[in-house]
Amino acid sequence: MEIYIDQANGIIRSYLGPEWDIGLLISKAIGYAIVFFSLILKVPQIQKLVSSKDPTGISRLSIVVETVGFTISMLAGWLLQYPFSTYGESVFIWIQNLIIVYLVFSYAKKINAVFFIGVLVYIISVVAVVQLHNKELVQNLQNLNIGIFIFSKIPQIVSVYKLKSVGQLSFVTSFLNLGGSLARVFTTLKEVNDFSVLAGFLTGATLNTIIVIQFLLYWNNKVPTRKVVSSDNKKKIR
Repeated sequence: MEIYIDQANGIIRSYLGPEWDIGLLISKAIGYAIVFFSLILKVPQIQKLVSSKDPTGISRLSIVVETVGFTISMLAGWLLQYPFSTYGESVFIWIQNLIIVYLVFSYAKKINAVFFIGVLVYIISVVAVVQLHNKELVQNLQNLNIGIFIFSKIPQIVSVYKLKSVGQLSFVTSFLNLGGSLARVFTTLKEVNDFSVLAGFLTGATLNTIIVIQFLLYWNNKVPTRKVVSSDNKKKIR
C-alpha cells in the first residue's frame, strides 16, 4: 500500500509541486466542495422568507450572532492569508446571512433607529479590524468565535431536549452541518496550523453530533400542543 501511495505522491508532486501529497490534494478537494455547496446553503431559507413574508420561528438574535461569527471567520482567513479552500464558505454564507438579516428585520417591522445604529457599529468594527490588521487581535477574535458558535447551538439543543421532539428541524441540514464541520477538522489539520481554528471546528462537530443524536432519539415524537381555551369556556371558568 505504501508503494502505491508513494507513487501517487510522486505523480501529484510532478504536476503540482514538491509541497503537495495525496493528503493535501484530498484536503483541497474537500475544502472546495464545502465552499461550492455553501453557495446555496441558505437559499431555501431566503426563498421561504420572501414567499411567506413571515419571519416567525427565526430568532433575530441568533441570525445576527451567526452573521458576526461568519464575519470573524472570513476576516481571519483573509487577514491571516489562509488558503481560500479553508474558509471560503464563510464568505458565501456571510453574504446569504446579510440578506436573511435584512428580510427578518424588515418583515418583523424592526427596521428602526436601533437597527441602523447596529449596522453602523458593525461596519465600523469590520473596517477597524481590517485597518489595524493586527494578528493578535484577529486570533483573539477567532477564540471568541468558539463561544459564538456555542451560543448559536446550545439553545437549539436545549429546545429539542425540552420538547422531546425535533419539530420542524431539518435532518438533512443538521447532517450536512455535521459532515461539513467534520470535514473542516480534516482540512484544518492538513492546511492550517492554528489551534483556535481547529478548536472551533471540533466544538462545532461535537454540538452538531449531539443534534443528530437527538434526531435518532426523538425522530417520531410530535411537538406537544398546548390546549387552547375558547372565550366561551373562559367565561364559564370565571
